[in-house]
Amino acid sequence: MTLKYVLPVIALAASATVAAEEYQLFTGVNADHIRVSGNNETNWGLNGTYFFDKKVTLGPLDQFEYINKVTNVSASFSRVFDTNVWGVGGEYFAENGLVVSAAHSRASGDYINEIGLGYLVSDNFIVRARAVKPEDESTAYLFSASYNYQLQGNDYVGFTASVDDEFDYFSLSSKYFASLNEGRYIAVGVALADNDGSSSWAAEADYYFSKMTSVGLSYDKADNYGLSAKHFFNANWALEARFASNTDTSALKIYSLGVTGQF
Repeated sequence: MTLKYVLPVIALAASATVAAEEYQLFTGVNADHIRVSGNNETNWGLNGTYFFDKKVTLGPLDQFEYINKVTNVSASFSRVFDTNVWGVGGEYFAENGLVVSAAHSRASGDYINEIGLGYLVSDNFIVRARAVKPEDESTAYLFSASYNYQLQGNDYVGFTASVDDEFDYFSLSSKYFASLNEGRYIAVGVALADNDGSSSWAAEADYYFSKMTSVGLSYDKADNYGLSAKHFFNANWALEARFASNTDTSALKIYSLGVTGQF
């Protein structure tokens, strides 16, 4: 390869590297105003996650690899229908591929404990087992596997399958992420589930005008739908607005507003 061909390739690789952002701390605050037939309620929440290594964007500032492989801790607090709900959790990824996780959540004195064990078979494949123990209830055991099929560049198709130990519940979800021309992107997700014979499905799509601005649409089997818009004012701060309702229950309206900080 001659020098006149090598230099453009180097320049292109350098620009791709510069365009990618890196973050370790994610924080958010959100409020949901719910109106049903004249009655209304406002719920709000705070959340944060810290990763012990950098997370690299795939282009859009809120899109990252399908399978997380970075040790992290998280915490959240919310006020939902006059009830305080909080939780803490974390994941540890060992060098030999072992993954250990734990979580604790509490609402009005009732709690749920969770521990998990997994194995990162490869960068694109992970298996997990979780034990979930609600207060005064028996322990539920859940098993899952996630696979990332890498396409050209940062594009991918991801799959996750989950099932419980009695095979009463199972779910299958998939996500497709792709870059389009002129700095635009698309992300599409679908999910199917069956809970003891009761089936459900949901779908969502986000279109990115640029790495900083996007709009979204969601819909599910119960005829719930949502419309959203998100914009990053700079590399660290974003504002998201969302409207949700139900085609059969037009009296239900949910207005949401959220602020995200990434550092």
